[in-house]
Amino acid sequence: NIPPLLYSKMDMLSTELKVRRGASNYIPKQRVTIEPFKRRPEPPSDFEQKALETLTEAVNRIHRKVPIGFSREELYRLVESLCIHEKASKLYSCLHDLCKQFVQQQVRSLGGESINKGIGGKLEVGAVAVAVTQQDEKILMKASSIWQDHRKQMNAIRSIFLYLDRSYVVSHPRLTSLKGMGLSLLRTTLTSQHPEVLRDIVRAVLSYIKRDRSRKDKVTADTVLLKSVLDMLSHLEIYVQEFEGVFLKATKEFYAYEGQRFAMVKGVPAYMKHISERLIEENKRVEDYLAESTRKPLLKALEEALIASHVDTIVRRGVDELVEKYATEDLARMYHLLSRVDALASLKKYFLDHLKVAGRNLVMMGDESQVLKDKQPGERLNPHEIKLLEQEEKKVIPELLMYKKRLDKLVHDAFENDQNFTYALKQGFEYFVGGADYRVAELLSRHVDALLRGAKARTLTTEPQVNEIFNPLLTLFGFVQSKDVFKGFYQKELATRLLTGKSASRNVEKIMLQKLRALCGAAFTKHMESMFGDISLSEDLAREFHRSGSSSSVAHQSGTQLSIDFSVRVLTEGSWPKSDDNGSMQSISLNLPQEIKDSQASFEAFYAKRHKNRKLVWQYPRCEALITAEFPICGKKELKVNAFQAVVLAQMSNKTEAMNFAALSSATGLDSKNLQESLYSLLDSKIILKAGSHHRKILPTDTFVANGGFKTHLRVLKLNRERPKIRRRMERKQVQEQVLADRGSVLDATIVRIMKTMKTMAHKDLMADVVKLIKFTCTAQDIKKQIDALLRREYIERDENNPEIYNYKA
Repeated sequence: NIPPLLYSKMDMLSTELKVRRGASNYIPKQRVTIEPFKRRPEPPSDFEQKALETLTEAVNRIHRKVPIGFSREELYRLVESLCIHEKASKLYSCLHDLCKQFVQQQVRSLGGESINKGIGGKLEVGAVAVAVTQQDEKILMKASSIWQDHRKQMNAIRSIFLYLDRSYVVSHPRLTSLKGMGLSLLRTTLTSQHPEVLRDIVRAVLSYIKRDRSRKDKVTADTVLLKSVLDMLSHLEIYVQEFEGVFLKATKEFYAYEGQRFAMVKGVPAYMKHISERLIEENKRVEDYLAESTRKPLLKALEEALIASHVDTIVRRGVDELVEKYATEDLARMYHLLSRVDALASLKKYFLDHLKVAGRNLVMMGDESQVLKDKQPGERLNPHEIKLLEQEEKKVIPELLMYKKRLDKLVHDAFENDQNFTYALKQGFEYFVGGADYRVAELLSRHVDALLRGAKARTLTTEPQVNEIFNPLLTLFGFVQSKDVFKGFYQKELATRLLTGKSASRNVEKIMLQKLRALCGAAFTKHMESMFGDISLSEDLAREFHRSGSSSSVAHQSGTQLSIDFSVRVLTEGSWPKSDDNGSMQSISLNLPQEIKDSQASFEAFYAKRHKNRKLVWQYPRCEALITAEFPICGKKELKVNAFQAVVLAQMSNKTEAMNFAALSSATGLDSKNLQESLYSLLDSKIILKAGSHHRKILPTDTFVANGGFKTHLRVLKLNRERPKIRRRMERKQVQEQVLADRGSVLDATIVRIMKTMKTMAHKDLMADVVKLIKFTCTAQDIKKQIDALLRREYIERDENNPEIYNYKA
């Protein structure tokens, strides 16, 4: 029986009632006085014993998980009464002993599950995944059950002993709260009294996680069970000390072994995908049952084992393959994985190395020297090989443009527009374009020429449309160091387009010039802009000439009528590139038909009236003619020829007898070189034939005759002055010579400007300053050559005491 509760007694001495005066039941006021006990009430003599026995029984029943059998409110009042009567210390000690005894009993029962049943011994981790035994699972389930029961039981006990916890325990700082007492008892029992049980629990958890990582079966880890056990370790504040260190060590060893096994066996894309999956798995483990504090060291251990230890293998085996395939997704995965271990520098290095090799192969497509390497000394290319090389050469610039476009997208999508990789892309293009500077400059100029001649240029009516086509080309042009080489070829091709009327759009031409001017300065496009001015003035001049009546048809006095459509372009000397045949603007004497001579004289007289003190020099190498010829078999045809071919045809027209080489040279006024080139093109077209000779080479003793049996289905025949390969070789030679001459002048001016400022300078310092100031690539030998030239011309002199020092001569 529960002893009666003790309550404070009160004596009711009087009652005070207030009643409204004047009422019939009015009673006078009375006062109520409450006085304390005369002496403190004492509980019954057996109250303490019975109360402790009752509370002990209640705690034991809670531990046994059976109904308590008492009202919790009554139990609470018992605890309150014991505390009021100064029995709190004894009550706390009794409760501590009860809980300690029960906790030890539970831990011992957990230890009994693992003794000599498959888990004892040294903990081995990382070599191979080991299947979790049934005993491991029993231990974890038992530990989880003990922990869950412990929490519930301690909560129930605390609800009964709450008054003790809030009064006695709070006033004694050395004592722990009832909740802390339960955790402390369990922690002490596991770490000090039964450490083998704690090791078994940790072993079982690691085995469970290892099985899940090894994937030897399709059974996934019981995350609820693991979370419960690891929560216990966290609440006991032994998670980091007893579990995390061992777990991280096991993780490192497991993934180190896996990395060594998979890195060389799997392909790089598959290996990186495997790493990404592992990262997701480990993050999920943290979310499911590991402590949040474990996330960072866990991922670091995985990254070091699977990524950092195999960086070289990943980038060495993967970059070339993935960049060649433009595998954006795989490269993005590689970028993110390597960024986790600060290894992007290695990725950038291999990316740049790949660009250099792949870009070099691109720019050397169709290069004759690459094919001749595989041939015997002295062996030449056959016509089929030459044709294939020409076709490949035309693909170089389009392939480079496509390559740049794809790499830009790759850097943006895979490398997140990282500035380091953007710069690596720039470095790569500068390297392989700079390594074939002359070649790329020439091919780029030809490509632009083809675009400006093509029908597509006519459809570009707005600047945005022009930008879409030409901005990528200008980006590629930016990587060309020898921009003067590009200028030389571009200026020659622009001159041809303007003089022959083959430019598809003057507007597009001018927009292109504006862009070149913005990139390279006004000096770069000065002469080209002047060329446009000459063409515009010439067109105005031609209209005035025709309106003046000076260009009427000219008739031979012999009576043969030839209709002459005479058109003139007046070019400013110095603005236009030199012609192929003539190194200067000096005229070549040709024996032209009288009608042409009369038209020339008429134009000269017309021009002299409008421009005093100006001299016209006829540039026959630049002239073209459209001749209407009638052949005996195929009738009338139009022949597009140059001036040299035209005078040869004029001399052989209406003649059946053969003419030897010397007679043709005298009759046309052509020297041997120009006559030979003209005859080769006429022989190739079969308009004229060699008389009595079948060998191709033209000799001074050869004779030529008009081909009366000539026939063709074409209405218009275009006779090339020389073969394209020979013409390109000549153009290349002339541009290179002009570039070298211009560079020599620039070097001279730079050296003189430096010496004029410094007065005295050492040879090595002068060389270094010149290299800094010039904008094109040159060798030390080139600079030394110009220094020697300036010494000879006495712009500078060597110091008398030290020949390595130069002095400026005013």
